[in-house]
Amino acid sequence: MSQQQLIADLQQQLAFQEQTIDSLNDTVTQQQLDITRLQRTVELLAKQMKNVREDLSNGQQAPEADQKPPHY
Repeated sequence: MSQQQLIADLQQQLAFQEQTIDSLNDTVTQQQLDITRLQRTVELLAKQMKNVREDLSNGQQAPEADQKPPHY
């Protein structure tokens, strides 16, 4: 294999690796955005559950949407 061919192969491998790294970086960035969004959702749900528990422990009735239908 000539030196020119070896250099060309190395350049091709480098280009492929750069493309792979960019693709992986995009994936990790999107996953981090998804994780952040999910964390906020869980925090909001936890706060809502805490408020409902506090309301129920204070003798208040559960919100109508959270009550069981009459046939239960």
